Amino acid sequence: MKFGIMASHQYPHDDDLRTRLDELFGTVELAAELGYDSVWTINHFQSNLATPQPISMTASLLARSGDMTVGTGILLMPMFHPVHIAEEFATLDHLSHGRVVLGVGAGYRDNEFAAFGIDPATRFRRLDESVRVIRALWSGDPVTFHGRHVSLDDASIGIRPLTPGGPPIWIGAGGRKAVERAARLGDAWYAPGNSPNPRYLREHTQVYDDALVAAGKDPAAVERPVGLELYCAPTTERAIEEALPYARREYSTYAEYPALRWQRDRFDELVANTLLLGSPAALIERIEALRALGFTHVIFRPGWLGMPVEKVRDSLRLFATEVFPAFR
Repeated sequence: MKFGIMASHQYPHDDDLRTRLDELFGTVELAAELGYDSVWTINHFQSNLATPQPISMTASLLARSGDMTVGTGILLMPMFHPVHIAEEFATLDHLSHGRVVLGVGAGYRDNEFAAFGIDPATRFRRLDESVRVIRALWSGDPVTFHGRHVSLDDASIGIRPLTPGGPPIWIGAGGRKAVERAARLGDAWYAPGNSPNPRYLREHTQVYDDALVAAGKDPAAVERPVGLELYCAPTTERAIEEALPYARREYSTYAEYPALRWQRDRFDELVANTLLLGSPAALIERIEALRALGFTHVIFRPGWLGMPVEKVRDSLRLFATEVFPAFR
């Protein structure tokens, strides 16, 4: 089992961004020292939180992350041209000596699509075309492609990736059709672990496996990442007491977007079914259940809006010391 952290670089607009980023960079350096396997950046535009952009953040983490994989979790692919992303991530592949992952998704916030003049109904087609074009460009061969949203004639990129065929592409997906698309297009399905439906992961893992087989891929050969919220303290009661107010604040902020209002209304369900707040023993039990479903890479947000950085780091230390040995 691998363990990674979200570099959750979202802050109130009136916060001191330089201070918060320095804290984040120190936390990533600590995670590398503790033996965490990966770190992931996020992507939003016109956000209600100050959100530095993911390509810049990914590059800034390369020198601070030791041997960790560094990836986007996730990049909003419909907002970018695939030639741009193919060039950027080929560059990052070289700068990282082959440690980057391109994680992409279709997006969900209406204000982001409006800002770019994109019809949200086209987002899945744009994602599909973009991933296919990026892979073709990473081959190094000239690419001719004519889709609904991307058109290229005899096109090549200026730098080929270090990794043959390019970095892995992980696809974030929630609904059934989107999960099937992730199986068809991606090297991994980046599964969302925050559904209030306790059957979601089991049911959609089966959807993914069936789609892998239909696409001629071996379900046993793919990496299985899942994104979670996690906080570790000596006792479960203390973990809840220390983390829950900050998690509630962050989820309330997300719920300002219409697509996520359910997170405020159903927050208690999220706490019960998806927020992993607990003692090492309690977290081992929860992660064992994920491993039983086939997941091999747990990626979690280690803190929430306003949480003191030392609490975040204490949680990471305790988790590495007490939980890692149960899975390695």
